[in-house]
Formats: sequence, structure tokens, C-alpha cells
Amino acid sequence: MIIQPNSIIFDGEKNSYRVIESIGNGSFGFVYKIEKENDKSVWALKTLPSTFPSNEELQSFQNESTLAVKVSHENAINYVFVHDGNEYNHLPPYIIMDYAEAGTVQKIINSAIKESKYLPNNDLYNYFGQLINGMEHINSVLIHRDIKPDNILIQNGTIKISDFGLSKVVHDGTRQLTFKGFGHIKYMAPEGWKREKNTIQMDIYSMGITFYEMATLRHPYDLPVNAEVQDWINAHSFKNPIPPQKINPALTNTMAQIIMKMLEKSTLKRYTTWEEIRNDFQIENEPMTRNSSIIDNMVNIRLQKDATIREEELKKEQEKQEKVHYINTINYQYESEIYNPITEFITEFNKKYTSGHIKITSFGEGFSNDIHTKIHLVSGKTLIINLKVLFDKDFIRDVPSQFDRGVSSKQIVRPSLREKKILAWGYIKSSDNTGFNILLLENKDDLYGEWVTLHNTNSGFSRQQRVEPFGFEFHELEQEIQVIYATHIYNTEVRPLNIEKFYEFIVVNNI
Repeated sequence: MIIQPNSIIFDGEKNSYRVIESIGNGSFGFVYKIEKENDKSVWALKTLPSTFPSNEELQSFQNESTLAVKVSHENAINYVFVHDGNEYNHLPPYIIMDYAEAGTVQKIINSAIKESKYLPNNDLYNYFGQLINGMEHINSVLIHRDIKPDNILIQNGTIKISDFGLSKVVHDGTRQLTFKGFGHIKYMAPEGWKREKNTIQMDIYSMGITFYEMATLRHPYDLPVNAEVQDWINAHSFKNPIPPQKINPALTNTMAQIIMKMLEKSTLKRYTTWEEIRNDFQIENEPMTRNSSIIDNMVNIRLQKDATIREEELKKEQEKQEKVHYINTINYQYESEIYNPITEFITEFNKKYTSGHIKITSFGEGFSNDIHTKIHLVSGKTLIINLKVLFDKDFIRDVPSQFDRGVSSKQIVRPSLREKKILAWGYIKSSDNTGFNILLLENKDDLYGEWVTLHNTNSGFSRQQRVEPFGFEFHELEQEIQVIYATHIYNTEVRPLNIEKFYEFIVVNNI
């Protein structure tokens, strides 16, 4: 049955309610104003998704609902009844709750934006205090996970936090992320993206964003409407919000510091309890002294310095994470397209040959720039695969000026082949120094690169003949790459990756 005006629904004690009118819709479903038929009291009804991705998610929601009904605080919406769809099987899942007639905190923010007028500090102090009290109680029962201005209601002038316990109904049909019990991406703590355990600190971070919006009338990460999920991940993980006092100079130092500490990326630096936040707000009540103006100035200077330090730390952390991702992507491609096929080939040989075994070592992973694999053959020879992941910083070179002779400047001269940046390079070679080179070229249309191999031989211009075929050493590659297609002492054939050439090289050296 679809709930609509004049529908009749029931609570856990069989009391009937008539649906009066729709008053909005949100992430989960529609919200209706309803009237209890026996006493004409007014309540709100929120509909929920009619299906759950699995029985596990349904059970999880039922458990969370049991906790949510236990929340009872003047700054939290009271849940009268949570229907999971089973007790009244002709009705969809829904919640009967307190009716808040004055809208949401988002409405307050929108009105202030329309008037181009910041909320007075006294109002902010009052709102923040109520939100702290409400969240402290809610978190004593459960983790909210979906805090945002739209989920904070106003009833008779009192703040009422709502939608706690509802993130368990998140699934593909209702949110941008799959069912994981996470709140809206604009308010999700950095650790939430890592699928870490839900904690009070996640709620503190989300509320910090709400505080920031109430204080500045803007989101701390002001991304465009069409921003992708990855853009939000990067913002929460690495972007430093503009200090709120730079936007709203009327804010007190205490308010600004508290908001920024609630938004700390690191859980080691962020508040751990609502009591800590409440205690810091008490600084506002400290009496003025003869040194107050000097101290306030010192605090302002220190806050500016802290913002600069935080910016530098986040930049370094972003660079570190990007480097790790880059290395791991190349490691994964090496493992899946070269290492695993070779391992399967060796395993099959070892099953059929009973007088010895070929042994292969693993390769570098994680933070290492090097990929290193050894293959110990039955013949006694050892094959080595060595690859280095390349970075711009490795190729800062002195480049002569085109206009001033004798003048040069430091520039990044990144090696490329066929106008494609080289992401990694190296070789496979035997203990007799035969072998060939392996290069990974950038593919701008794909997350992963394109493997090629270089098969090198001596040309007629070579005075000193090398054992063929051979791979260039690391110290040779930068220079030799530049002359592959020129008349040179070596001939180089560039070929697409063919794993069978690796098998052939193993066979030849295993004899």
C-alpha cells in the first residue's frame, strides 16, 4: 500500500492515525503530517524504503530501531513507533515521531543567506549548546551517522535532532553510496570513507560542518554542485577549511577554535567527547581582565599560524597518499599482467618435472618504488625482474636557455616514448646478462598503463659488441630512450607486452 493523504496507519499499540498532508521529502522517503484519531494530537510520519538489500541489512535496521526508540531528550525528536514492514504487512516501513512545526536548521541558514546577515553570536551559542546536549544523549545510545542541517528540526523554539538510527536503511536506491550505514557525502568524516568503525568522533566531525555552516552560511568545502564523489573524498581528506573568522569576523576566538577542532582530519587531534566541546565553550564565560585584548590578539596570531601549519600538513599527506596510490596501481598491474602469469607457468612446470623446481620470489609492495622478482631456474641460472616506479622529482634537470647562452634553469624532463609518459621502467635479465627491457607507458584514457618491451641488439656502428639480446641498465635508460628511433650503436625494437616472450626467456635459460 502506498501512503498518501487520508491513509490510516497504526502505532505499536494499535492506535490509528490519519495522514493529513505531505510536508516534505528527504533522503529516505516522504514526510507527512498525521493526526492521532482518538485525541486529535498532531505527529509526523516518515516513510522508509519498502525493501532492504538483504536480510542482514533488515536485521541491522531492526536492531538500530530498537535503540532509536530509547532516545529520549528535549533536544532529540521522540520516536513513537518504528514499523519495519512486518507488523502491518499491508503498510510500508515508516516512523511515527514528534511533529516539529518550525522547519529545520537548514531553513534558518537559508533565511540568513537570503537576508545577507550572519546569525548573532548569542543565537549561535544557544543553538550549539542545545546540539551538544542532544548529541551527547543520542551518542549514549547509538551513533547518528547522518548529521546535517536538514536533519535538525525546530519545535516551539527548541532544537530537535532527528533521523538518528536511519542510516541503516541506506542503499543504492536512496543514496549515492551503497549500503554501508554512512551519512551524506558532504558531511562524512575522513575516516568514514575508509570504512572504519562508526564512532562518536564521526558525529562530532559532521556536527562541526553543521556548526561551520551556521556560523559562516557556507559549507567548509565549497565544491560545485556537479562535484564527483572522489572530489568530496579529497576535500574531506586533504582540504583545509577557511578559518570561520575570516568569513564572519564577528565570531569569537572560542567559537572559531572549537569549530576547527571539530573538523580536524586526524582523530588524534579532534574532540573525542561532547563534554570536551561543552567545557571549551565555557571559555566564553571567563571574565574580562586587563590582559584580555592582548591575549585575544595573541590567540588570533596563533590561529593564523595554526592554519598555515595545517595547510602544509594536509598538502604533504595528500602527496603521500597520491604516491602510495600511484605505486600500488603500478604494483597491481605488474602483479596481474606479468607476475601472476609467470607464476602460473612456473607452477605448471613444477607439477610435471619431478627432478627439481623453479622458485620465484614475490615483489615489492606498498611504499617501495622498486619491484623486484627473482626466478631461480633448475639450470642453476637466475632471472631477475627489476622495475622502478618513476616520479617527476627524479628528473629535475638543468635545461639550457634558448635565448641566453650559458644560462640554464631547473626543469622536470620526464622520459617518454611515443609521446607517452613512462610510469615505470626496468628489465628482465639472466645471470649471463641477456634479457630485454620492460616499460609501462601512461594511458590517459585508462586508469592503468600500457606495457611495452624493448628488444635491443648491436648495430653496425657499435665498436664494442654486447651479448644479445640485452636490456639496458637503469643508468642507461634515460639516454637510450631518447635515441630509439635514431641511427645509433644499438638497434631497439619496441613491442607490445607479450607474456609468451617471458615464457620463452625462461625456457631458453632453463635448458
